[in-house]
Amino acid sequence: MAQSASKSCDICMSGPGRNICELCDQWMCESCKTLHLRSKISRNHTFINGSHINTEDKLFCKEHDENIIFYCNDCDMPICKICVVKKHKKHDMSEINESTQKLQVEVKKFIDLRINCVKTDLDKIEQGTVKYQSDIHEAISAITEDGNQMKQWIDQKVQALITSLEEKGTANLNALQSKRTDFQNDLEKFQKCQTAFTESQKLVNVTELLAQLTHIKSELRIALEKQLPVMSTVKYYKKDVSEQEISILFGELSFRSESDKKLFRYQCDHCWEKRLSEDNPTSWPIHGRFYMCKNCRCLRWFFLKEEK
Repeated sequence: MAQSASKSCDICMSGPGRNICELCDQWMCESCKTLHLRSKISRNHTFINGSHINTEDKLFCKEHDENIIFYCNDCDMPICKICVVKKHKKHDMSEINESTQKLQVEVKKFIDLRINCVKTDLDKIEQGTVKYQSDIHEAISAITEDGNQMKQWIDQKVQALITSLEEKGTANLNALQSKRTDFQNDLEKFQKCQTAFTESQKLVNVTELLAQLTHIKSELRIALEKQLPVMSTVKYYKKDVSEQEISILFGELSFRSESDKKLFRYQCDHCWEKRLSEDNPTSWPIHGRFYMCKNCRCLRWFFLKEEK
């Protein structure tokens, strides 16, 4: 309960002590308060009117039963004036209000940083999801085009490839959606911290404000920063096929991440037609790989270079 002040001034000892300096923990009359605020060393001190002082709300040192007025930056703990002399004499210290303001800035900056990072990551996931869906549609279109050209003998193969593509694509999209949900949950959590931080700014009592800010900071530390998933791509590499060659000339689906995909360029031994393939040349026969050229129907190709 708030108590009405009835003490005399601790400075002049004659006037009524209607105000208390939060940092010096001294009762002062109006005249001494004015002089106190004019002093260079105490011009930034803050006062509480005696009618609004609740002694139960004041933060006391458990060891010395003194008011907490400083914060030891080296030990990361609030301390009283006796603690300063006995245990923290050469430590880096600041006033408790200054430390609270510094923590306010730190927590707000941390919240803003985490929210911006999560939003950026969510944007990348959204872009990667759209691109991945586009890759799936392009691959299905390519498969369908080949299927129409060789309709009489490859309907079953086309369906098998599409099914494989859609199943793998669905699995990967589900994985991306799961990651997106994780990032969205983090965003909601950080926004709740932001709301709690905003509400904490309405607190007048330094003790409650310090406790609330410490709680918000601990909540922020619990959520570990998540690694952005690697966005995969899917391509279908077409081949010129005949009915007899369907088993070796039909394209194959490739599910790879952008970080590990490699392409190799090959050239036809007869007409110099060039093509790209994911087949590594170290696994090819010494005289070339047997793929039918669309132009001259030659089956011999030679490795030119690896595409970057």
